[in-house]
Amino acid sequence: MLAGQAPRHALLVLLFALLICAPGCSALPQPSTAQPPAEGSLVVSFIDVGQGDAVLVQSGGQSYLVDAGKPQEGPNVVDFLRSRGVETLDGIVVSNPDADHIGGFLDVLDAYEVTKVYLSGDPKGTETYNAFLRGVKDEGSEVIEARAGRQEDWGGARMDVVAPPPDRLFSETNDNSVGILLTSGSARVLLAGDAEKKAEEYMSNGSYTGPLTVLKVTHHGSKTSSTPQFLNSFRPEIAVIQVGADNSYGHPTPQTLERLQKAGAKVFRNDEHGDVIVTIQDGNADVAVTKGG
Repeated sequence: MLAGQAPRHALLVLLFALLICAPGCSALPQPSTAQPPAEGSLVVSFIDVGQGDAVLVQSGGQSYLVDAGKPQEGPNVVDFLRSRGVETLDGIVVSNPDADHIGGFLDVLDAYEVTKVYLSGDPKGTETYNAFLRGVKDEGSEVIEARAGRQEDWGGARMDVVAPPPDRLFSETNDNSVGILLTSGSARVLLAGDAEKKAEEYMSNGSYTGPLTVLKVTHHGSKTSSTPQFLNSFRPEIAVIQVGADNSYGHPTPQTLERLQKAGAKVFRNDEHGDVIVTIQDGNADVAVTKGG
């Protein structure tokens, strides 16, 4: 980095502010910054890792990383965590064992002490996943099989695992993605990896339905996800698509973008907006981005 050059993660542009307080509330939230989160806030950062997933959750002095992108994105993820004041990780979540979700974790494990590792229990045994498991063993982290019904406190925010089912796995790895629902006051954030139709149907028929403040759009905006039933069940106000520019999959698909528009969601995309950082505090949510403002 050139002398005097600011880290790219510090260059946040306020793009959107959404009031989620009671009707009649008129106070606008303040712009987000690249400083450590303010006390009492829940900050969910959707890190730009190209065609992959990486989400940092910060609340009450605790930090959790949900996925870490492809292997080459590991240094970028570590750099972002440092820019957000992360010193240790209270937990990491592997939403599914594909390389675009777990590849960067080896760099993360080298850089940070990790207390807990949450896995779906899907037995997929790729070389990348096996290398990750060896790294976890060397780290000595507690390994937790995360299934629907598990609940924890993440720094004052309630964390509910909403998928996969507690008693079975689906035939497709994507549908076995770990679904994390975060609740802070009236705000709700759903992170469900690459969940497709079967997993979305399971979540839609569960006990956690209702309006969302933020949805991480499942499976990068694939046409096989974000089904009408799912969006009708959760009704997101903000939708973030973790997707790489000009990717070979055609993500996000026009069908998904149309469904999100019909659902009334304000859409943010890593390929267009860079890092997308949502700060929730005192009933308000604001979104900051690193490009495209």
